[in-house]
Amino acid sequence: MSISRSGEYCSRIAQVTIATLCSSASYRDGLLSILEAGLERFTPDIYPATVAPVLVVRIDFQSEDFNRETMLRVIVEHDDGERFSEVGFAVVYTPPPEVDPQLTYYWVLIHPLPLQLRRDGLHRVHLTLDGHGVRQIPFVAVSRLPQV
Repeated sequence: MSISRSGEYCSRIAQVTIATLCSSASYRDGLLSILEAGLERFTPDIYPATVAPVLVVRIDFQSEDFNRETMLRVIVEHDDGERFSEVGFAVVYTPPPEVDPQLTYYWVLIHPLPLQLRRDGLHRVHLTLDGHGVRQIPFVAVSRLPQV
């Protein structure tokens, strides 16, 4: 737990423990299933190309973060800085009463991330928690056909 210069509480306790692009994912009865985790290459025939990976993020919480808003922001950019997508999620975690206090408290996001890619190159999915960069997921787009 830390205090910012303005005196506001800053969470450095909540942590992203899983962050991946995949083909599909589901969460049921405490089990997270991920198909083709770790997507890092898209090979469209032509541009612009629409790709639709699924973003999976797991955030682990400590009791100090219960019932307090944590902001997860997802930004997708090309390596040259062009921004393709940005979405935010306000998470207020309240543990269910039946959860064993010795287990990890966590929240899972499974979110389709449709993207309109316009050219070859390195791209990054940037994740921030409460304004602090916590993870980057790189991926590359390489067309199967020669570009003119």
